[in-house]
Amino acid sequence: MDNYLLMKKSKELEDFSKSLGFEKTYFWEDFEILETDSKKELLRISGKKKVIFRAPSEELLRFALEKTKVFGVIGMEKINPKDSLHFVRGGLDQVLCKIAAEKDKVVVFSFSEILNAKDKGKLLKRISFNAKLCKKYKVKVLFSTFASSKTEMRSVKDLEALSRVLRI
Repeated sequence: MDNYLLMKKSKELEDFSKSLGFEKTYFWEDFEILETDSKKELLRISGKKKVIFRAPSEELLRFALEKTKVFGVIGMEKINPKDSLHFVRGGLDQVLCKIAAEKDKVVVFSFSEILNAKDKGKLLKRISFNAKLCKKYKVKVLFSTFASSKTEMRSVKDLEALSRVLRI
């Protein structure tokens, strides 16, 4: 399992990450989390750096999956503020999952978002729903800490236990 950290690269953090059981650690210099409302900016992405896109709307999420060189998408659980009366609105649907599988994109789940969420129950249910869709449509999934401080880092065993509960 790989660890993605929102911190500057340091030998101490790399060693600590290895002691937690991670095989490889990616730091802020190795990838980028892009938040934008502009389709033009999404199209300017080069394939040199891993770009993970945080979509503000379902329209931009679909555009990013279909027509850009993003590595993956993150935070789609926060697109819709309220759930429907009859179903969970997790941000993903069968159409987006088919596109993601076809275009070889990755759906990314962040432990740090769960840790810092105000409404953890709602977020966990949406992540669980999205994970089921990803499994059904064979979409690649990445679950990592995305820690912004050393205290947010968790071991591989902790993440694996949570992913079993969420069915990731």
